[in-house]
Amino acid sequence: MKQKSTEDLYEMIELDSGSFLDNIDENKLNKSNVLLSEYFNELLSRHKMTPRDLVDRSNISQSHVYQMITGTKGVGRDKLLVSAIAMGLDLEETQKLLTLGQCGVLYPKVRRDAAIICCIKEHMDLYDTNECLRKINENEL
Repeated sequence: MKQKSTEDLYEMIELDSGSFLDNIDENKLNKSNVLLSEYFNELLSRHKMTPRDLVDRSNISQSHVYQMITGTKGVGRDKLLVSAIAMGLDLEETQKLLTLGQCGVLYPKVRRDAAIICCIKEHMDLYDTNECLRKINENEL
């Protein structure tokens, strides 16, 4: 059975949300950690990075990186942001990564988030991003 589109799922929920809930497993919905893991691997491939490269650029432990890649461990917002910056993701890719990780997207009305958005737009690495956050007295990643 082919995977249903987001629009199909919305339509099914709109038509009969009770029935949808009763049969939620039969609707072949992916768990969030599976979606995150798939996207994470896609990003590594797209940005021509290995897990080792990510470990080296992010200062995230090797075991934690592999747990993120396989979806066996939940990932916090700052770890996803560190990974995004280490991979050189653009803002759109970063926001999708945060969404799939169920961590909340970067919001420009939040001072720290606004600074991180600027750092991503300026293609800063993790060191420079943390330096920027330090300068404005915000928590580093």
